[in-house]
Amino acid sequence: MALTGDLTDIPIADLIQLHCQAGVRARLIVRHAGQEITVYFDGGEVVHAQFGSVIGEEAVYELLGWETGEFEVEQGVAPPARTVNTPWSLLIMEGMRRLDERRWREKEDRKETMTMETRRSRSEQLEETLRNLVNNSTDIQGAVVISMDGLIIAAVLPPQMEQMRVGAVAAGVLSLSARSVGQLGRGQLQQTLIQGTEGNVIITHAGRNAAFVTLTGKNVNLGMAFLETQEGAQAVANILG
Repeated sequence: MALTGDLTDIPIADLIQLHCQAGVRARLIVRHAGQEITVYFDGGEVVHAQFGSVIGEEAVYELLGWETGEFEVEQGVAPPARTVNTPWSLLIMEGMRRLDERRWREKEDRKETMTMETRRSRSEQLEETLRNLVNNSTDIQGAVVISMDGLIIAAVLPPQMEQMRVGAVAAGVLSLSARSVGQLGRGQLQQTLIQGTEGNVIITHAGRNAAFVTLTGKNVNLGMAFLETQEGAQAVANILG
C-alpha cells in the first residue's frame, strides 16, 4: 500500500533525506498543478528521476523547487534505470541554491516591473497635471516640466512650439536668474518672469531637481497666472517626490 501525503506537511527535501538515510528501495511520485515527477531511491541514494522528457538530476532540481503538491511513496519498486549519480546531500544543496537564485531573480524582476510602473505612472500623472492646467486656465497657453539641465520631463505646448527649444531656453534663464539673485544679495531664486510683446514666460522651481515653466498670452491677469503656476509647480513637485 502506498504512503500518501502533502508537501505542505513534509517538504520535498525532507522526503528525499528520509528515504536516503533509511537506505530503502522506493518510488516517489509527486503531483503539482497537473504535472508529475517520479523519483526512485535505492541503496541510500537517489538513482533515477523523471519529469516528462527531463530525466536525471535536472528532474530532481525541478522537484526541489515545488513547495506544494501531493505525493505517494511505494516501497520495494526497482528503478528502471540509473540516471542520477550525485550524492543525495549534494543534490539537495544544489537544488536549494538554484531555488534561492530563482527567487532572487523573481524578486529583482518584480522590483524592475514596479519601477517601470512607477515611472510610467509618474509620467502619466505629470501629463495629466499639465493638460488640466492648460485646459482649465484662461491665461496659461502651455506648461513644461524640465530637469535642471534643460531636459524635457513633460510638456503640453501649442503645436508650433518646439519642446527642446523651450527646455534649453528655460534652463538657461533659470541658471542666469539664480546667479543674478545671488550676486545681488537677494537670497534664493523663487520665480522668474519674462515679459514680451506677445506674452509672458514664468519659470519657477518644482522641487529640488526640476523646474516648471508656463507660457501665457499678453494682457493676462498676472496675479492669477502666478498663482496657477505656483499651484502647478507644487503638484509637479509632489508627483516627482
